[in-house]
Parts: sequence; structure tokens; C-alpha cells
Amino acid sequence: MNDVRLILASGSPRRQELMREAGYRFQIVVPRDSVESVECGICSTGGPAALVAELAASKAFDAAAQLKARAALDEDCIIIACDTVAECRGEILGKPRDEAHARSMLELLRGQAHRVYSGLCVWQPLAPTEASRPDVRLATSELRMDDIDEERLDEYLASGLWRGKAGAFGYQDRAGWLHLTAGSESNVVGLPMELLHELLAARGLSPAAS
Repeated sequence: MNDVRLILASGSPRRQELMREAGYRFQIVVPRDSVESVECGICSTGGPAALVAELAASKAFDAAAQLKARAALDEDCIIIACDTVAECRGEILGKPRDEAHARSMLELLRGQAHRVYSGLCVWQPLAPTEASRPDVRLATSELRMDDIDEERLDEYLASGLWRGKAGAFGYQDRAGWLHLTAGSESNVVGLPMELLHELLAARGLSPAAS
């Protein structure tokens, strides 16, 4: 595994930061917009868990296609892809389109328990064994948001910190009104690192060896 190349299929600065903090060395391939975009709305039959699993796999497939087109896909490539959404009262909350959309999400979430789902895909497309099959897993965290007043809501929206974040919030922003009640903190940030360590360790890879 000494020559392995980790490919992070994400343009998210938060996912990249989590990977670097954990000590992984990796390259970045950003999935195309048609794959990255997530629509918000009422859960489909499969629910948010099925949605993030499907989108994580789609991002991995897109990254592999881009690498192949550049003649940069080989047996040593391991692709990591993740997709994250929030869900509250049956509604899937992806990334807000604008401030008004972010406000509507936060108004739905305040005072409520909700969940954050991440689909994580680890895939070595050209591995010579059954390891060539995509391994897609789910991580779930539960949170509760305080019933924040309009002033605090307005302050957060004005900060712009909601941009690019599922559910229009960032646990890492330490706003003080989001409380993790179950599951992984890194999952809420956007990449479940405990699950990633587990999947990479199963392939004989640790941060120091990447």
C-alpha cells in the first residue's frame, strides 16, 4: 500500500481540512456540478440515507471518470467521496440556494431535534480483487437546535457562515445553540472520520502510510 494515492472527490474546504488534520495525504478531484448539486425537499421512498449513499457513489464514479479521461487512473487510486444532508420532520435539507432559503431552513430547525446523514464511499476502481467494488456506508448524527430568537438568527445569516452547508448551519461554527446528542461530530462537519478510518484500515491504510 506504499504507493497508494488517495483521491478526495470533493471541493469542500471542510472535508479537506478534516482529512489534513487526520494526517492523510491526498489529491483532490472536484465532482462536476451536475453530480454535486442536491435538491431539498420531502424525503423520497428511500429517505435521506438512500439519497446520500447514492450521491456519494455518484461523486466517486464521476471522479474516476475524470481521472480516466486524464489517463491518471491506476490500481493505486483509492477514491473517497461523501455526501451530507440534514433532515428535520421528514424534509431533506441540502445546501441553501440563497439567504432566504437559509432562513427558511433555520426557522424549520430551531427548537427541533434533527439528524445529519452522510453517505461515505471508498472505492479502488482498478484493484485486482473484490476490493474493486465500491464500499458505501452510512453515518448518522443527531442534534438539537435551541429555539433561537430572531436577533441571533439574523446575526448568523448576516455572517454568511451558512453558505455551502447542509441545513444552512455549521456545527464547527460553535454558535452555542447547536447541541450534538448522538453520533459523530466530524459527520456533522461533513466527513465521518471514524468511519473513514475504519474503511481505510480495512485496506491496510493508516494516515501515516497514505
